[in-house]
Amino acid sequence: MHSVAVLSGDIVGSSGLKPAAFNEALQALTASLHGLQQRYGCRYEIFRGDAFQLLLEPPELAIDCALEIRLALKAAVNMDARIGIGIGSIAPLAEQLGRSNGEAFILSGRGLDSLKRQYMGVFSHKPYLQQHFELLTKFADKQLQALSQKQAEALHCYWQLAEPSHVALAEVLGCSRVNATKLLNLSQYQLLEEYKLYFKQLMDES
Repeated sequence: MHSVAVLSGDIVGSSGLKPAAFNEALQALTASLHGLQQRYGCRYEIFRGDAFQLLLEPPELAIDCALEIRLALKAAVNMDARIGIGIGSIAPLAEQLGRSNGEAFILSGRGLDSLKRQYMGVFSHKPYLQQHFELLTKFADKQLQALSQKQAEALHCYWQLAEPSHVALAEVLGCSRVNATKLLNLSQYQLLEEYKLYFKQLMDES
């Protein structure tokens, strides 16, 4: 049975937000999920306020989607999201994602519940995949948590460009190329790009 990726998540600290701030964060989340649906044809659902699930098939772009969601929130409202990524099979889908079942849904939901100080985790029943994902994801997550809003905005915009370049990014941000490059370097964008590529390679090999 072929594998899919299920991303289960919620907005960090949303319960302490005032209504206006919560709505702003929810709008940023919704816009990000809708953009991913348009780009990759994935299916998503938001429920219980700020909880969400996203189903992606094939699963190779799961990290791209998780990083997009987190960067979009940081860039727009300086908030973050916890995301558990489950890789596995699923049962026939129910009308609502929240009522669907299968290995990927279970791994994603339980993985999200297991996250404490870490905001992102990848979970698989395949020991080979789990072993390679675990440590690298911790490093990537730590870097994402440390991003400032301006750094997140720069990286988010950079990855949205049809032809990414520091010059093009500077034009979008309305700053000099030197400042755009500085923001990207502070975000450790090259390491995060290598992380995304490594994830895809592992998924292709599994």
